[in-house]
Amino acid sequence: MYCNILTHKEHPRYRAVKKMAKLLLEFVEADCIYFTESDLESKIGIMSLVISREGEHYYDDVNDHLWKVIQNYTDFVFCFFNRDCIKDELKRGNLFFILNCGETDLIYKNDGQKPVMDIKSIKLKRLIKQTKKRYRIWRSEAVTIGRDFRFHHKNDNLLMAFYVLHQQFRYLFINVSWLLTGEWIPHESIADQQEHVGAFNSSFGKVFDVNIEKEKDALEKMDSACKAVQWGKQAEAFDSESADYVNEKLQWMKKEIETVFLEKIEKVKEIFNNHGSR
Repeated sequence: MYCNILTHKEHPRYRAVKKMAKLLLEFVEADCIYFTESDLESKIGIMSLVISREGEHYYDDVNDHLWKVIQNYTDFVFCFFNRDCIKDELKRGNLFFILNCGETDLIYKNDGQKPVMDIKSIKLKRLIKQTKKRYRIWRSEAVTIGRDFRFHHKNDNLLMAFYVLHQQFRYLFINVSWLLTGEWIPHESIADQQEHVGAFNSSFGKVFDVNIEKEKDALEKMDSACKAVQWGKQAEAFDSESADYVNEKLQWMKKEIETVFLEKIEKVKEIFNNHGSR
């Protein structure tokens, strides 16, 4: 059953969204599909699918199953979850579902199925408390690891200085991914982490511009340091100037994530106020 204003023919996104929803349903069994506009000019929007428990594929496997289909539709971002995942993540304070799976975002609901959440049953204060708790855990990890940077830098142990930078960036990208995408990836590669979140936010997708040699080199140095420390691989040469350059980007990213975090909190409060929830 198709629902919502997005299925009205006069809506500017009607054709593209309806066509994409119908295509996805040919390959997966979904309880619900939600659509939200993207902040990126290059994207039509975000398609969030709630995969049915009775479906052939578990929600974690759907992306691989659909890869050959969705790779041709780069103007959409696709997210796959199931009801249990969403329920658990809401308990942990995940705001993605409040922002992207609301009543007005619902474009398809399988007959007999309910929307994934009832915002009136969620207590805002408890939700925000859990959001802040989880956000601070990951931010704290990055800060704690970063305390060793000056020590290693001062003692010209640039291998460890770059490794510390790598680990800080990894935790920061995990943090902002959770805020913007509803999930995070465990990859060690900073380039992979950046690409993942870049589909949702252009600034975090270009912390390091791979088309600029200096920034591409910075990414390679961090990954090289990680492989050397964790796997005993041969490391490339490091220099203090590059370490300082990467650290400047790190400090910028910390501030930007804090800004995004506060913005998401305010948007969620506004949604709850509009619903008359407390």
